[in-house]
Amino acid sequence: MRITADDTPALDRAIALYDAVGWTAYTRNSERLARSLAGSHLVVTAEDDDGGLIGLARTVSDGESICYIQDILVHPAFQRRGVARALMEEIQRRYAHCMFLALSTDADGTEDAARSHPFYRALGFRPHTDLRLAAFGYRP
Repeated sequence: MRITADDTPALDRAIALYDAVGWTAYTRNSERLARSLAGSHLVVTAEDDDGGLIGLARTVSDGESICYIQDILVHPAFQRRGVARALMEEIQRRYAHCMFLALSTDADGTEDAARSHPFYRALGFRPHTDLRLAAFGYRP
């Protein structure tokens, strides 16, 4: 596996990965996905030994104070093989100087939460409430 940063993958490769994990809200509008990737502060990718795109993580950040992890996804055929950990550790290394590293994920009680929350906790992430913070969202 090879981890690369700052090298946005070709759009067709990104679409195939997002589709493989079922994130069709991202792939319904390929131009929007292209703009999202281009507007990311950092894009970290994982490739298998044959050069296939197997994972991607991207951030939105000012690069100094706060980093928001926007997406982290791993092709289903490569999940539970350390790909997500390698992507996240690269992000944590690159943003170690920042004041706060944040991400949002599904709430407790969901199938995704049962898998992802222990993973994020193992990397040192804590729920906002444990950090005496509150998170708010708005859907227009």
